[in-house]
Amino acid sequence: MSVTAHVDDGARVPYPRWRRWVASLRRRTLVVRAAESGGDPHDRVYLGYGVVLLALVYGPILWSALVQAAAAVPAPDAADGRAALLVAGSALALGVAGLAGLAASRAGGPLWTSRAETTFALSGQFRPRDVLRRRALLLTFGAAAVGAFAATAGAAGLAGGPEAAEPGALLGAGVGAALLAQVPLAVGAAAQAPGRRRAAVGVTVLLLVLGLVAAVGAATPLALPALAPAPSPATRAGVLVGGALVVAVGLASAWLVVRVLPDELDVDAAAAGQSRTVTAGRGLVGGDSGAAADVLGPRTYRGRRARLPRPLLRAAPLVARDLLGLRRRPAAAAAALATGVVGALLVRWGADGGPAVVTVAGALALYAAARTWSDGLHAFAAQPQPGALLPGSAGRAVAGHAVVPAVLALVAAAAGTAGAGAGGVVASLLVVALVLGARVWVAGATAAPPGLFTPMMTPNGDMSMLVLGAWYLRGWLVVASAAWLLQRVGPGATAAVLVLALAAGLAAAGVSRFARA
Repeated sequence: MSVTAHVDDGARVPYPRWRRWVASLRRRTLVVRAAESGGDPHDRVYLGYGVVLLALVYGPILWSALVQAAAAVPAPDAADGRAALLVAGSALALGVAGLAGLAASRAGGPLWTSRAETTFALSGQFRPRDVLRRRALLLTFGAAAVGAFAATAGAAGLAGGPEAAEPGALLGAGVGAALLAQVPLAVGAAAQAPGRRRAAVGVTVLLLVLGLVAAVGAATPLALPALAPAPSPATRAGVLVGGALVVAVGLASAWLVVRVLPDELDVDAAAAGQSRTVTAGRGLVGGDSGAAADVLGPRTYRGRRARLPRPLLRAAPLVARDLLGLRRRPAAAAAALATGVVGALLVRWGADGGPAVVTVAGALALYAAARTWSDGLHAFAAQPQPGALLPGSAGRAVAGHAVVPAVLALVAAAAGTAGAGAGGVVASLLVVALVLGARVWVAGATAAPPGLFTPMMTPNGDMSMLVLGAWYLRGWLVVASAAWLLQRVGPGATAAVLVLALAAGLAAAGVSRFARA
């Protein structure tokens, strides 16, 4: 817990007189960190320049892409249907952002700090909210900008394009999203306080459930009349009440982030998480994709008394080992299975006539779930020489580690496509094959090829770091692209052959990399 919880406010030193000293402490910490990594202390200026340049170049492109994605979503003509779509989309977006906030809390954010700052400024000398005030304000404005950016693109897409969208609607969407964006930020900051982490998790789960229920009710009003939006005789009054609720929630969340939660921050855990994140960032810049494995902190294993399944120990020892790993992480296994089922449901919806973005989201959800299922495969890849201590070839070992992910993926697909037509079942099975092939392919290479670091000079500057980032996201990009093409073409014979060939090619490439390691 935080070492400042027991300090009385009257015993603290007034912070304004020491603000410059704390600022110089932060500068010295950055200089020492740069010297330890062999870098230039002024690299932050170049980094800021690069971020601004990338934002100016790729910001409009990303905004246009979001507009096109939103335009592909079928928007109902009735006002009640649009309201249900707005509620479902907002709740799901906030829930997903809340999950990101919970993950950030384990990586030292969103309220970050350093070990030096923790020792000399946050160990009871000053009020933490005074020391972290500018940082909290920067986070609130940044979250507001990101929320407004995404919401204006979505509103423009639903309206049929930027030209067809009314300026008032875009302004309202931007302001509302800027206020609601404070909710996941508050969730992440609350998760950094030991006494509020359960509340942060509860809020995130509530938002996800609300979004899913609203989405199901909006998509199937005839099948689920209880979830369908009821006609509202006072639409204007409803908009006013909803707007007032958004303003209240947004301002309350921002107030919590700036004034309340910093005083309850576990500064030691935040500093440790920030140190892990810095170490992982250095590894990623150097081309080590495994550097981010421990960025969320040490894993918590339960069921220490669990043993290897005896029936499988002799016949399939790798399968027994993978099952034991999942039994010792029951929460992660359950969350991954639930994510896989949701992904299969989304793929089914997209195959039954839904927009392409739904199919892509479902495929990415299955790909994310498969990361937990394939822990054994990634542990196998982390060995100095994969398979050197096992009899047989590397392909045999990979096949043994692929049994558990394949079975769990099929279980999730079966649960998500229960009662679906042939199109939905075939699409889900094809996406499962694609996801498993991509996981084998990604696990086969943990270090970026040296050729990616070759400078690539363009009119917009050196794009080698952008290519390196694409290499780290290669699995996500391949799955998203193939899922989008599958939805466009349809789950026919041609699409099935192409997807299965792609999955087989990815798996073969991964196995060949294991063999060459």
